[in-house]
Amino acid sequence: MTFQECLVECTMKNEFVNSYNRLSGTNLNFTDKRKPIERMIDDATGYPYPFKNDDKEIQEFISFVFAVIWCPLVMELGL
Repeated sequence: MTFQECLVECTMKNEFVNSYNRLSGTNLNFTDKRKPIERMIDDATGYPYPFKNDDKEIQEFISFVFAVIWCPLVMELGL
């Protein structure tokens, strides 16, 4: 497993992301439940989707996953 795969797994776990949001005061959402046509219409019309992730918050999430999930995993498995 690579760090990128680990990061993707973390973003797919809603419970993990919700807990991170609660602890960090962010509102990240990595699961867009809109249909592709809805996304295209929203993007074309400039409709503000309620879960617009902030780049700084995403970077902080990546750093958190690296420090709290990836590094201990590497140390334990000796990767």
